[in-house]
Amino acid sequence: MPYATVETIAGVPVVLRPNDEAPGVAVGLFYPAGSRWETESEHGAAHFVEHLLFKGTKKHTCKELSREVEGRGGDLNAFTGEETLCLHGRVPAGHGSRLISLLAEMALESTFPKEEVERERGVITEEIRMMDDQPAVVAGEALNALLWPNQALGRPIAGTIESIGKIPRKGLLDYWQRRVRGIRPVLVVAGGISTREAVETARRSLIRSGREKSLEPVRAKRVQSKTLRVTAVTKPVAQVNVMIGVYAFGRNDPRRHALRMLSVILGEAMSSRLFQRLREERGLVYSVSSGVHLQRDDGAFYISAGLEPGNLAKALGLIAEELQSLATKGPGAAELKRAKDYATGQFALGLEGTSQQMFWLGDAMLTRGRVVEPKEAIGNLTAVGAKMVQEVARVIFQPGRVGVAAAGPNLNVKQLGLAAHQLSKS
Repeated sequence: MPYATVETIAGVPVVLRPNDEAPGVAVGLFYPAGSRWETESEHGAAHFVEHLLFKGTKKHTCKELSREVEGRGGDLNAFTGEETLCLHGRVPAGHGSRLISLLAEMALESTFPKEEVERERGVITEEIRMMDDQPAVVAGEALNALLWPNQALGRPIAGTIESIGKIPRKGLLDYWQRRVRGIRPVLVVAGGISTREAVETARRSLIRSGREKSLEPVRAKRVQSKTLRVTAVTKPVAQVNVMIGVYAFGRNDPRRHALRMLSVILGEAMSSRLFQRLREERGLVYSVSSGVHLQRDDGAFYISAGLEPGNLAKALGLIAEELQSLATKGPGAAELKRAKDYATGQFALGLEGTSQQMFWLGDAMLTRGRVVEPKEAIGNLTAVGAKMVQEVARVIFQPGRVGVAAAGPNLNVKQLGLAAHQLSKS
């Protein structure tokens, strides 16, 4: 049996993973409408539109929409990323059809009431202020701006207080018409609903969906540099939050599996090199982690940590040593096996629930245009060899590919550059 099936209904790919024994149904409506497609004058529009899709349709008010779902014991939500805008929700089995209809209605029949636009402008302004109070978020946004300056990928998804204040209602309506109503989405339905019911509901609900495929966004433009690049943001807090970012590659690059193993080995678990060395052996940090964030055509590997300012240079030196070690020697056999076991186990556990299955399938369809069987994903990870991990480390850990951003007390670029100079040797 295939993990999921795909039917094309009203021009829309509908991904179905029914399960008679599941107590609930998860539904996601995925659009390639993320912040990467915004022009400079539209900065924050995708996220703004996501908020407004909850503010009333031709048939239901904002309050009625939430009651329609919550009154059935479910929940409704959405997210905006660089390459995706997704409306999604969960309901107990027996109510899946209603959830499909409501999500389609929100995407296709929203009215953007003037008073709601202005009210939500204030809400998003407070959201931006909230994020600005979180040094780890500030460091992450500063790092993106360092890696991809003067382009959509380097700008905060939520926008800035200034950019949100300038987008008129007409501009938001225009973005919605072009990037949501005018573009073919992907609908994913997983859990306690029959294929027949899901298909019939989708056929009724998606008849007005756009038929056009999404155009490619403006290609990512890297900074051409032979030296380490740094940026610092002073915040009146106790800790320094530091992020190291390294240019990687796009989401369909075959090296992505080795990159994931590299990340697991370095900082994705308590047994990882950085956690053991910086926290368990030296007591320099409470949190240290690594991760991978890839887009269609580019991406980054990153390391983040929060620590006392006086320990910054010492911690960055230890991180540089581990990066150099993996680039010159690669991982050991036992270490790589542990990383594979962790990554594949976490992946399998992550697909236990219908919501996780729905997000996995939606991401696969938007990224690769097909259902990716979990066994294929696991096979790709287990096929990674030590030499593959070493080669990826050797390629990406070069001074011209590395950026360092930090947010914390009494920081300046010169001080951060001195603390991070050891990374220029990696």
